[in-house]
Amino acid sequence: MIRNILGILLIGLCLLTAVPVYGATENIPSVETSWFRQWMGQETATGSWGGLRTNLADKGVTLSANFTTDILGNPVGGLEQSARYAGFLQVAAALDLEKIASFKGWALTMSNYVASGRNLSNTIGNFYGVQETYAPGDYYFGELDFSLTLPGDKLVLEAGRLFAGDVFAKSKLWQYYVGAINSNLVSMSGNVFFPNFQVASWGARATYEPNNQWQFVTGIYDANPKVKDTDRHGLDFSLSNNHGCLVVSQLTYSHNQVRQETGLPGSVSFGGYYESSKFTGIENPSRTWRGNYGFYLVADQMIYRGDWPEFTGPSQLRSEAGYSERVKHPYYARTATAADRPKGLSVWGGAYAAPQEDINTQTYQLAAGLIYQGLSPNRNRDVTAFCVIYGHFNDKLIGQDAETVLELNHRFQVSPWCYITPDIQYIIKPNGQDNIDNALVLGAEASVNF
Repeated sequence: MIRNILGILLIGLCLLTAVPVYGATENIPSVETSWFRQWMGQETATGSWGGLRTNLADKGVTLSANFTTDILGNPVGGLEQSARYAGFLQVAAALDLEKIASFKGWALTMSNYVASGRNLSNTIGNFYGVQETYAPGDYYFGELDFSLTLPGDKLVLEAGRLFAGDVFAKSKLWQYYVGAINSNLVSMSGNVFFPNFQVASWGARATYEPNNQWQFVTGIYDANPKVKDTDRHGLDFSLSNNHGCLVVSQLTYSHNQVRQETGLPGSVSFGGYYESSKFTGIENPSRTWRGNYGFYLVADQMIYRGDWPEFTGPSQLRSEAGYSERVKHPYYARTATAADRPKGLSVWGGAYAAPQEDINTQTYQLAAGLIYQGLSPNRNRDVTAFCVIYGHFNDKLIGQDAETVLELNHRFQVSPWCYITPDIQYIIKPNGQDNIDNALVLGAEASVNF
C-alpha cells in the first residue's frame, strides 16, 4: 500500500524538479527553449496535432481528452487498511453547427468515459467517497447535448442526455479537492436521483444570463434509475412514464469575476429541487411516499487578492466566458487546466437540507473551506486547499449519527495540461458509526489533458 502511494508522489517530485516554474513567468517558450520545456508549456500534452486540431476547431469541431487518477490508502482506521487505484478517462467532442452547417446558435456536445480501479471507501466503510475519480463499471456513454443559443447570447436552451451536476449544487473552487466535496454537495445524490459525473439522463434545461453577474438555470430530468446500471454503459435510451422526474432550479449572483474588475471575486447560489418518484420509508420500508424535495446554498468570497496570472488555456474557460460560449465546447468532468482566477485567499461554504425525515438518508450537510492560490513564492498557479465536510444521517437510522471529513492538499500545477496533488484526509465516524475507527487517508491525485 505504502509503495503505491509513494510511487505517485515520487513521479510528481521528478516532474516538478525537471520543469520550469509554471506561472512564475508568462513568457511563451522561445525557439531556443528545449523541446521538453516547449512540450511542458503547450496547452495540452498532445499539442495541436501538427495544426489539425486547430483547423478542426476553426471549422467547428472541438476534441478533448483528460485522464485523472487517484492513488490513496488508509494506513490507519476504517474497516480494514488498504490502498486503491482509481482512474477516469474522458473523451469528448463538440460540434458548432453554426460553423459546420450554418444552423445559427446550434451546437452538439458528446462525451464518453472509461472508469477503472477500485473504491477505497468500500474498505474504509465511509459515506463520502475519498476518490473523486472512482466510478463503478468500465465504459459509459455520457452526454448527448443539443443546445440552442438565442440571439444576444443571454438565453441557452438544451435538450438530450444531460447531467445535472455540471451546473447545479457546485462551486468552481471545489475542483481542487480529491475527496468528499470534489464535485457537488454529495448528500443530495444519496437522497434523490441526481445525474452527475458518468451518469446522464434524458432532460431539458434553460440558462438565462442577462449579464456577467446574474445567472438563472432550471432543468428537468427523467429520474429512471436504470441509467445508473453499469451493465447498460449509459446506452439505455428508453423513456417511459413509469418513473418520476427531477426538477432543479438555481439562481446565482457573482461579482468581480472578470480580469477587468479589481475587486474581490465572490459568488452565491441558491437552489432547490423536487423529484416526483416514489420513495421507500426509512423506518417502515413497506410504506412509500410520493415526491421528495430539498434546498441548498453555496457561496464563496475572496478575502485577499494578489496579481491575476495571464491565462493561456482554452477560450471557453476564461473568466470572461459566459455559459453561451462554454456550452459550445466539450464539458470537462475533469480538467487539468488551472482556473482563470487571481492569486489570493478565498473562503467558501455550502449547506444542504432535505426536510422529509421519513425518506432521506441524510437530512443535512454542511461544508466550509479555504483556498489559497499562489501561496508559495514563484508558484502562481499552485493551489493549497483545506475543507471540513459534515453530513448528518437521519435520526431514524439506528446506530448512525454524522460523518465528518477533513481534507488538506496542495496542487502543484506542473504545466498547463498537468497537475499533481498530494492529499491528506481524515474521516471521523465513518458512515456515522461509532464501531468504525476514524480513518487517515494519504495519497495523491494526478491529471493530464490530452
